[in-house]
Amino acid sequence: MAKARRSPSRSSKKSRGILWLIAGLLLGGALMWVTQHYYYRHSKPFTGFANLFSSNKKSVDNEENKKPEVERLPKPKLDFYTILPGETVLPEPKGSGKKVAKAEPADAGVSYILQAAAFTSSEDADRLKAKLLLNGMEPHIEKITVGDKGIYYRVRLGPYSSINTLDAANAKLSGLGIKALRIKVKKTAG
Repeated sequence: MAKARRSPSRSSKKSRGILWLIAGLLLGGALMWVTQHYYYRHSKPFTGFANLFSSNKKSVDNEENKKPEVERLPKPKLDFYTILPGETVLPEPKGSGKKVAKAEPADAGVSYILQAAAFTSSEDADRLKAKLLLNGMEPHIEKITVGDKGIYYRVRLGPYSSINTLDAANAKLSGLGIKALRIKVKKTAG
């Protein structure tokens, strides 16, 4: 006669499962501590999980009090001359624009452009272009690469030959809720 196998009782199955759970948690905690200790060994105190339980707490507090104040550099200003070579951003027109005493003379070799927006997504630029087309304007999209910031799609209108036509188009954009950049562009020969 063959002996019948005894299946483990329920209580031993539960205790074995709890032991595996505890062993897994301990192993995970140990792995986490080792990786934190390895990756943050040269960083500031208390930045990693491994440094949380370090015993040099007093020396850390003294070091923080003795640190000289770090000199703050001014934030870099956005310089349109480096981003848009040959182009100058014009200031907003003063007054309402309805009172035009005399027409300003057109500068030789200069044209004007309105930039409605610049997007990182071509779909967004196409949506704005479609909106402007439906409102009777003639926009175009320029694809540019700005330094290390990536590709931008500029929605522009123009070129306009005078500031008066530029201001008229800008007023129409303002009516649509779009605040555009007024740009003066030097015409290049050739």
